[in-house]
Amino acid sequence: MANWDKTQAMKKRLQGEGKLDSIGGEDFYQGRPIIHRDSPVNGGVYLGAKQREAIVVDSKKYSGLSALYSIAKNKASVDGNIRKDLVLEAVFQTVREAMPTQNEEAVEKIVREHGAEKDGKIALDVFLEKRTGVCRQDALACAALLELFKEEVFIRGKPGVDRNSNEVGGHAWCRYTNSGGEVFILDVAQNYLGKLEKAPDKKRWDYERPEDF
Repeated sequence: MANWDKTQAMKKRLQGEGKLDSIGGEDFYQGRPIIHRDSPVNGGVYLGAKQREAIVVDSKKYSGLSALYSIAKNKASVDGNIRKDLVLEAVFQTVREAMPTQNEEAVEKIVREHGAEKDGKIALDVFLEKRTGVCRQDALACAALLELFKEEVFIRGKPGVDRNSNEVGGHAWCRYTNSGGEVFILDVAQNYLGKLEKAPDKKRWDYERPEDF
């Protein structure tokens, strides 16, 4: 059974270190809302249960996501019109092409170069520029792009970033619930795009939330 307490562990750690701020009932880190399950992604910051980089996602402050969004819109367009049924595939392919190097050691090197190892802020755009990421960068990019599509009312569902852990380790992915209540998984790191219930039974991650059973 997967363990879903990574976000709670992260918040408990930050609180114990005096790094967690509460504003209007929401948890903030250095002035930005903390990204968690079902929270908005764009504009927030994503931290680990243990100290690592604090990834800032902000399409207004940085240009990388906006450029990626333009690419994704082109992929989802037919005759100049964006088709809703092509958006998820467009986002998945755009993120996969944007960060072809999927390597934890390469990510750690980038983080060290920016001095962000101990909850230091680093923009998602840095990883996009380096064309390097792992599951957390992939998931954040997918969810942020879907939020941009939603802002322009091309889609109406709910994107977000999920994460859990099991005996193998921890993992993160993008979860999208469409306006009809269907749940889709965008997991670039493990090359799965599709409905939650259609995820392969073998050699797949435990994407189901406890409430999905």
